[in-house]
Amino acid sequence: MYVIVLPLARLALGAAALCGVAAAGFGGYWMAVGPDGVARLFEGTPIVEPAQATLDMPELLVNLRPDTPSRFMKIGVTLALAPKDRGRVEQAMPHLVNAQQEFLRNIDQHDLRGSAGLLRLREELRRRFNLILGPDTVSDVLLRSLLTQ
Repeated sequence: MYVIVLPLARLALGAAALCGVAAAGFGGYWMAVGPDGVARLFEGTPIVEPAQATLDMPELLVNLRPDTPSRFMKIGVTLALAPKDRGRVEQAMPHLVNAQQEFLRNIDQHDLRGSAGLLRLREELRRRFNLILGPDTVSDVLLRSLLTQ
């Protein structure tokens, strides 16, 4: 019986001591800063605007070059940009879609091989979008989906 009761009693005594130390610390803080300081302690953190916004472009289904084994490609792209540029990019969306289609119709399946091919695809799309929008407007091009058939 002592084997069970004594460890439980020590555990309860330790928990009570820990609660007492925490209460003393909180009470000391209350005495130091007053009720307004304690209220500031429990206020929510301010919402910070994200450094980057994302904008989804419409999914495209394009014909690839005729001499490639795959004939169609379906691609979904998301643009990473500054929140202040979002409205300007939305207004230029028809031009961006046109530039994307022109580029994609001139590639073949071999251009998309491996991670290096996908990186080149993303970088070339980013370069073309920034030629339309201005330097460094689009910071990254993210691939939502990519399917060749």
